Amino acid sequence: MTDIIIDTCTLVHANNSESPYFDSSVELINKMFGNQTLCTVDDGFSLNETQNKSYIALEYIKHLQPGSLGFNLIVHLALNQRLDFVSNKIPNNVKKYTERIIRNKKDRYFIRVTYNSVEKTLASHDFTDYQIDKRKLIKRDLNISIVTAEEINDEL
Repeated sequence: MTDIIIDTCTLVHANNSESPYFDSSVELINKMFGNQTLCTVDDGFSLNETQNKSYIALEYIKHLQPGSLGFNLIVHLALNQRLDFVSNKIPNNVKKYTERIIRNKKDRYFIRVTYNSVEKTLASHDFTDYQIDKRKLIKRDLNISIVTAEEINDEL
């Protein structure tokens, strides 16, 4: 796998042993530490809050505690040039489609970045905004795969 977008919740679940996604999130992170897959983020990404212009970095900074497995992965990827930077700009018809199908503006942002990535794969445990039916529609209409860590771990 060339690249993947990792939703913040997927990284956060690796820090919560009570989460049903705990084991698969930890496995995803460990596989990312050990492979060469890139993590795709939006342009302007910096873990330095004063320099950051990226929405995804803002999410990571806000929700990943320093020292947590997810935070350590992002730092590792940044230090080893394994972040791939893409624009969050998408064609107007795609933008209108995502605005219609995904209510949460923050979650639409992850879709926009995924749309511009190589593999077009988003690892997310968010079934509030990315329900199973919506995942199928987005796959059919935009060729974007929204998968759980468990579903993607074998490909990493």
